Amino acid sequence: MADRADPAAPPEPQGSRTVRHAVIAMILIGLGAFTVVGAGTVLAAESIAKRTALAEAARSAQLMGNVIFKPVMPAVIRGDSTARAQLDEAVRARESEAGVVRVKVWNRQGEVLYSNEHRAIGMSFPLNDDVRKTIDQQASWADLSDLSDEENITEPHGDSRLVEVYVPLDLASGERLALEVYSTDDRVATARGELMRTLVPFSVLALLLLLVTQLPVSVQLLRRVSQADAERSRLLRNALTASERERRAIARDLHDGVVQDLAGAGYALAAVRADLPADIPEPAGRMLDRVSEVLRGAVGSLRTLMVDIYPPDLTEDGLPQAVELLAERLRREGVAVTTTVDVRAALGPDLTAAAYRCTRECVTNIVKHAEADRAWIDVTGSQDRLLVVVADDGRGPGTALGRTGHLGLQLIRDTASELGGEVTVAERADGGTEVRAVLPIRP
Repeated sequence: MADRADPAAPPEPQGSRTVRHAVIAMILIGLGAFTVVGAGTVLAAESIAKRTALAEAARSAQLMGNVIFKPVMPAVIRGDSTARAQLDEAVRARESEAGVVRVKVWNRQGEVLYSNEHRAIGMSFPLNDDVRKTIDQQASWADLSDLSDEENITEPHGDSRLVEVYVPLDLASGERLALEVYSTDDRVATARGELMRTLVPFSVLALLLLLVTQLPVSVQLLRRVSQADAERSRLLRNALTASERERRAIARDLHDGVVQDLAGAGYALAAVRADLPADIPEPAGRMLDRVSEVLRGAVGSLRTLMVDIYPPDLTEDGLPQAVELLAERLRREGVAVTTTVDVRAALGPDLTAAAYRCTRECVTNIVKHAEADRAWIDVTGSQDRLLVVVADDGRGPGTALGRTGHLGLQLIRDTASELGGEVTVAERADGGTEVRAVLPIRP
């Protein structure tokens, strides 16, 4: 319903509403894109940060194995306490520098040859596939661990997530071992933070820049489309107005010319027939009577045509009388018609004309195409809308009215759209067509 705070405010043009709705839709799509890109960027940053941190942890563990463990592990294996103390000192330095939490050296039999947690030394556990691959294939492996394996009984479980790395450790004697290093996930958190600070703002700002750049162009294009649509509607309205003028001109010419001439000829012929002697030949009399009948029929047909093509004066006769005249046209074609006109609100001239044109177009279609036996015309109005429903029990919406390119239907659709309403065509449940026009009543 229209806003009653400003009764004098004109209705907003349809084109402006279209542009505004399109701009709002673009903004909503942009916000959705921001959300998707933001979430995708966060997930990508998580993945990249994890891969980067794990690769760095693997390189660090490999360096630690080559520099620290490889020279002293033969002595540690032989039980040299001095070598083990030296290794403990080097690992403690890595604990403070690189966040190392636990270090283990495994042999192929699953025995822990060294650990900075001394009680783990000498323990044996079933080797998992990652340790076997590290020893047999000399392949490094790194991932985040939840410390759920059997061999994690000596790890500090206060840290639920640690970076776990396996790197190959080849001794000079030819023995192949595996170095296992647990460290905090500070690398992952740091890499994630750096990526979030650079990648996310860049992605979002790039998308925002794209949206800001395209928005004026899109709005301009939408305005042009809206203006073209408004121009098309204006041309259609002009065509409709011109059609009304032509109808009036044709009806006036018929009334003042041919109808008057034929009526005069009919009167003259009747006068001639009356003045003829009674003993004229019977065939001649029948011929005169037949000509008089044809003239009267022609005058009647022309007057009916004038009523059909000449729009009634809606301001004087009103919509109910105009609808009844249209119903009479159907009745003359043998279609039983039920009409209901119940309009309680005051209608402006544009709204009244739109309702009449819609009804007339539907009646014309019923006469020409529907092959209907019954029809219903309902025009009802409340405080905020006018509803025009024209239905029939004929062939259905596959007729000319239902086709997209039907000019009359396009005219009334555009007229309704300009007034803020709509026209729909549907098939009735019992067969036939129903045309429904909903037009807002503005104060």
